[in-house]
Amino acid sequence: MLVIQARLEVQEDKVAVFLKQVEPLIEASRAEAGNISYKLTCAVENTTEFYMIEQWEDIAAIDAHNKSSHFQAFQASVGSMLNAPPIIQVLSTLERK
Repeated sequence: MLVIQARLEVQEDKVAVFLKQVEPLIEASRAEAGNISYKLTCAVENTTEFYMIEQWEDIAAIDAHNKSSHFQAFQASVGSMLNAPPIIQVLSTLERK
């Protein structure tokens, strides 16, 4: 399983628009083949700092997600709402034997 953590620092006056535009992305992403979980969280100490926490079966599922129309549409619209480019980490779960 792969986990993506994407940090999004949203401009304070754009938070409401961001939250409205991210809803279709979350709904469509959760329905994708290979998606295990797709959640948006907000930092407790900074209400403009959001984290998208995603769990995927494999890299092929992530690649398909990145090419999807709903992800492409969100990516095209979100840039003007952010204070800085997103910080994205792809993590792999460790299997214990």
